[in-house]
Amino acid sequence: MGDPTMFGAGDLFGNFQMIQKLLKDENFRTLMMHPKFQDMMKDPDFQEAIRKKDISSVVGNPKFATLMQDPELAGLVTKLDLSDLFKK
Repeated sequence: MGDPTMFGAGDLFGNFQMIQKLLKDENFRTLMMHPKFQDMMKDPDFQEAIRKKDISSVVGNPKFATLMQDPELAGLVTKLDLSDLFKK
């Protein structure tokens, strides 16, 4: 499922709460289990962009662009509230 430290250690408790919130979301769980998403999570550049909370690098990642061309996955992503993920 990718690097477990990808969200950074700066605010561990806040990250834990955010992850708990996301894990309650059926769309997020479905997305996380999808093989294309799991493949993207293995990409070191994507992991670094998440770690840095760099939204432009996340959406500019070629694997993310490919993922968003899949109607099923794009639909799941657009239903997620990821605003907490990219707060610095």
